[in-house]
Amino acid sequence: MNTLWNVTPESLVTWVGVLDVDGSRDSPEARSASLKAQLGILQSKPMAFQMKIYSEVAAKYLPSLVDLFRQRPEALGSVTTLMNVLTTTPYFIRFLRSPAGAGLAALQAKRVASSDKEISAMNADEVGEVGQWLWTLLLLQGVQDVAEEDKTILLQNLPIWGRKFPGRLASDTTGRCQALLNDDPSVLFYSAQILPPLSLHFSAMRPMMQGMKIMLESKLDKCGGPGCTRKVQVDGSDLSQCGRCKSAVYCGVAHQKAAWAAHKPNCFAPAF
Repeated sequence: MNTLWNVTPESLVTWVGVLDVDGSRDSPEARSASLKAQLGILQSKPMAFQMKIYSEVAAKYLPSLVDLFRQRPEALGSVTTLMNVLTTTPYFIRFLRSPAGAGLAALQAKRVASSDKEISAMNADEVGEVGQWLWTLLLLQGVQDVAEEDKTILLQNLPIWGRKFPGRLASDTTGRCQALLNDDPSVLFYSAQILPPLSLHFSAMRPMMQGMKIMLESKLDKCGGPGCTRKVQVDGSDLSQCGRCKSAVYCGVAHQKAAWAAHKPNCFAPAF
């Protein structure tokens, strides 16, 4: 238990098998339990400390985590649990925009679509986690690469999974996934025939989700200087990147210096 209380970037990635140490050789169930215990401990800490840990994990280990994610076939596992908490870091957003991050939304959509039996047996928290991970990927990468067959299956199953847990995260995240998938006209009519009230609900959700997308991507698209909203430098050229982390941008040297005290704890040289 003493080991669990010492939450570090290295301890978190150990539980998913990135580092080959004693804990990484435990059973998948034991590693998943240890990871969730450490994330629970971390989430009791001040937000600034949490973001420092998440940023360091994302900067150093995202390529390895994504490699494991691609290798493991399950819709929900320790890797997705860990990556779910990294999605608010600019490192995660930048990685998704790189060639190495391409296709994750379509891959997870296929896994979820083919996991009806497993997901139907999950509890509310687990279904919520599945929905959160899929929704985030669909929001950031779009639905254009999701196979039509997978969209059809998901639009059948997502409302069933969500209705099992009204008022819970599972209901919210599965609904968000449906809203994004319904942006495709080829499935909107199909969904409207089955769940007309939800189609109206989805239209109201989309502006909110677009706002969340802008917020998540803002650290890469907008100057990080205090109170600055510039998307280009004063001379009209592209915003300049932080030379170390490549995951913060500025409209000029003055704003980069002004932001340094706040940015420094989360600034790490990335492995990608």
